Amino acid sequence: MDAPEEDEDYEEKDNRKTTRGPQRGRRKRRGDAALLRHTVPYGGKKKSWCWASYLEEEKSVAAPSKSFKEHQSYPQSKNGFRVGMKLEGVDPEHPSMYCVLTVAEVSGHRIRLHFDKHSDCYDFWVNSNSPDIHPAGWCEKTGHKLHPPKGMKDEEFSWSSYVKMNKGQAAPKALFENQNTMVTPLGFRIGMKLEAIDKKNPSLICVATVTDMVDNRFLVHFDNWDESYDYWCDATSPYIHPIGWCQENGRTLTTPPGYQSEENFSWEKYLEETGSSPAPARAFKVKPPHSFQIHMKLEAVDKRNPMLVRVATVVDSDDHRIKIHFDGWTDEYDYWVDTDSPDIHPAGWCAKTSHPLQPPISECGSGQGGCPTPGCKGVGHIKGARYSGHHSVCFTLCHGLSALDSSIFQPIRQCISKHDNINGENS
Repeated sequence: MDAPEEDEDYEEKDNRKTTRGPQRGRRKRRGDAALLRHTVPYGGKKKSWCWASYLEEEKSVAAPSKSFKEHQSYPQSKNGFRVGMKLEGVDPEHPSMYCVLTVAEVSGHRIRLHFDKHSDCYDFWVNSNSPDIHPAGWCEKTGHKLHPPKGMKDEEFSWSSYVKMNKGQAAPKALFENQNTMVTPLGFRIGMKLEAIDKKNPSLICVATVTDMVDNRFLVHFDNWDESYDYWCDATSPYIHPIGWCQENGRTLTTPPGYQSEENFSWEKYLEETGSSPAPARAFKVKPPHSFQIHMKLEAVDKRNPMLVRVATVVDSDDHRIKIHFDGWTDEYDYWVDTDSPDIHPAGWCAKTSHPLQPPISECGSGQGGCPTPGCKGVGHIKGARYSGHHSVCFTLCHGLSALDSSIFQPIRQCISKHDNINGENS
């Protein structure tokens, strides 16, 4: 006797029925719609705000989920990190360095990380699925140098004794989503040379070297510059090019500082002098075009006060970036961001992850918290992420043009500014 036909919307799995096909799609759409109806306090005690009503009022549309990469979209699992857990991670100001970190705060799908034995002003936020964080012992296992907490020597540091001494807990390996990534051959190898855009000075295309590789990403270092200008990318990055690209495209290649033949730079000679090989042209991949459009709305981290995620609108775009405008704010706070940035998310992401969302500022909500900046609720502090409020006389990390680059308020830990080098050469 033939087996009965299965319903087209179901499939058997481990004696349970799981949705598939059209029904799964319908349920997903209903779930997304429910997230847009989630309300948050807005402007007063009895007022609330939700995405669905706001989009209708503004006659606007939310950027569709398909516009976002997997790491930007709604997470499939809850954030299991807890305050006090210890781990290893990349220093965002010095991307070649791996440091001992402690979870200082958890908010939705995001965590605030603290450098052990350092000031709180260096704390920084990442998503819990960040590829820049790793479990304790990862550096030793993969041959990377781990920088121990301030005041400890390399040979003195041991994770087991350190955790025991501080009565802490190492974050469980299961919490790190990037540990089981399937790695495909890139064609890039450590030591290979390339031409790369300096993200801090985008008009410069410089001589660069691959200095580290983890999973499908690699670290770009600018020859003879300090590591604060390094950045991680993959083979599709629009910021990297094979050697000779500048010459072929009529662009100026910035040679390493102090290099003897700056005016008559020859890649062939430089490769011979440094005993290096170029990254093969076939290794560089074209980044697929993005589908973001002007006027689409989304949720974005406020880079001046990274503890906050705000309602935002796409106001401009190019091949691989979008310009973000925070709704209700003046355009002086707009900024450009890569379309694959971990700091942008679809509407409803905060509701899905239980992270607070900052609605557009309103007249009745202006000036809360004693700060004269319109829309500021007194959240954010010059001294860093640990502090939740500030005085009106302070420069703040969240607002004010004088705080546009928060890094100028932080003591320099160990790098020499590239701008200092340039100024020194010109003087």
